[in-house]
Amino acid sequence: MKANKRLGQHFLRDPEVLADIAAIADVGRSAGALEIGPGEGALTAFLIRSGRPVVALEKDARAVAELAQRFGDRVRIVEGDALTADLRALLPPAAAGVLPVVVGNLPYNVGGAIYQRLLTLRGEVARLVLMLQREVALRLVATPGNRAYGIPSVVTSLLARAWLVRDVPPHAFAPAPKVESAVVLVELHAEPPLALAELDAFDRFLTRMFHNRRKTLGNSLEGKGVDLEAAGISPTGRIEELPPETLLQLFRAAEAAGQPL
Repeated sequence: MKANKRLGQHFLRDPEVLADIAAIADVGRSAGALEIGPGEGALTAFLIRSGRPVVALEKDARAVAELAQRFGDRVRIVEGDALTADLRALLPPAAAGVLPVVVGNLPYNVGGAIYQRLLTLRGEVARLVLMLQREVALRLVATPGNRAYGIPSVVTSLLARAWLVRDVPPHAFAPAPKVESAVVLVELHAEPPLALAELDAFDRFLTRMFHNRRKTLGNSLEGKGVDLEAAGISPTGRIEELPPETLLQLFRAAEAAGQPL
């Protein structure tokens, strides 16, 4: 099948990489898998070996037809967009307390947005195993002081644990992308310190703070009712130096003072 540039398609075909992703997903020890963007079905073929239910969510109608012909009733194929589909409804049901997993080779152009939606599936999935542009993957796992540290790093750390488990070269795909890729393993916290109800407001707070990342914290939070020294935080420090838990503390202090950013 010819890749659709508009959909950002790059089909993963390297058998070694496919086997690694399937091993990390470990569908056989889960309640099944939701695969996002199966494309030609190369990874799907590995996932169904587990014998567990597999749901494949695919936006491209051509791929949907090809997957149906290839796998028949061994896979539940759903035509839809991961940016708008009800992902919870598509998850294979938990069985005896065992949760499903989410696996996907996410399109570069919308991978970050899909990832944000997946982070809200707390308590409903065991893990996420995702292929992303390497630059994006590095942002998810970055720590304070790292050049890649930013909003995705902070939100990921508060909602999950994430690891970059392997790099994937361009020649593993057809057509080969112009950038490097990476596989990320994400395990969502059962009880994260950041409530999902706070997520939108916290994201706005981080956007404002990281927009002024070169400003000192004292300048950034001036007039916002936040006593940095009482919290043991130097006013001369910068946001890129603070761990996620401290940023959440500052956000809640500004909210409590009635001065949200």
